[in-house]
Amino acid sequence: MPEPALVLLDLDGVLVDSRDAMETAWEAVRHDLGVSTPFAAYFREIGRPFRDILERLGLSEEADEIERVYRATALREAPRVPAFPGIHTALARLELRGVRLGVVTSKARSQTDWTLAQFDVEFATVQTPEGRCPGKPAPYPLLVAASEAGAGVRESVFVGDMDVDALAARAAGMRFLHAGWGYGARPEGAAQLRAPAELGEVGLEAPPLAA
Repeated sequence: MPEPALVLLDLDGVLVDSRDAMETAWEAVRHDLGVSTPFAAYFREIGRPFRDILERLGLSEEADEIERVYRATALREAPRVPAFPGIHTALARLELRGVRLGVVTSKARSQTDWTLAQFDVEFATVQTPEGRCPGKPAPYPLLVAASEAGAGVRESVFVGDMDVDALAARAAGMRFLHAGWGYGARPEGAAQLRAPAELGEVGLEAPPLAA
């Protein structure tokens, strides 16, 4: 893989291990609002904007109250969400090489800002679902991110861990790398980074493992 000008990263399951925080927030929804949908069903849908997940779970009629409870709990948890081991070093290596960094996530902006505060690197672009464009798996967040960071789509790469990430990258015409330490299985045919250390070497080594 040639040296990328821009590496875009998903947040949950790529930069940070937020599973416990998400479960805490969803259990608050179940407790406070009597929602019966188990966390496992919610977790299978992560990567999409929150309202899209609720629609897929048949919870649209309760969306306002669910989002209120979930967001309040998740925001309290956000500052404590840990980065995956090795991520800080990998990002520092990319930045040192002059590679621009960005984040494209379906997490709310307030949670995203609190979570990203732990990182010392500069992110050229941070895309969250509050804009007018559809979220992943639509390509628009990636296209907006590349434009905002001043990089061409063909010289950018998106690192994600879920099927929706791969679908968004494919629709945007952008290279995709699956984060093997994340939450979702590798999409068929996708190249994979097996550990965060390999993220820091993107563009330097032989092409990542592919099916």
